[in-house]
Amino acid sequence: MAKNVYLVFSKRPEGISAGDYDRWYEAHAQENIESPGFLSARRFNVTPQRGNEGPFEHLALYEYEGTQEQWRTDLSGRIESGDVKLPEWFPQITFGGWDCEPASGLLTPARLGN
Repeated sequence: MAKNVYLVFSKRPEGISAGDYDRWYEAHAQENIESPGFLSARRFNVTPQRGNEGPFEHLALYEYEGTQEQWRTDLSGRIESGDVKLPEWFPQITFGGWDCEPASGLLTPARLGN
């Protein structure tokens, strides 16, 4: 497991099909992880559980090493230069992001007989 993860929850704008959003986000996640410090990305569909209705339907989980500032600065520069292109409907996406640093070591299940 990576030392740090960055969670980005989102909901696509009305009027953008799920398929179009999925295709765009797959390419966008790949663009993001080309910045130094990123290790990987994986996308998830979000399904609320038992009364936990939230505003999000998608999660992008990014693993990175080093500081968030390193990749954020590079990614911002790539967006400004036009290397990373955002669609005109990008500002309509509902986002929520969390930077996560470990609070403990990695826990694994105890196995009898080990």
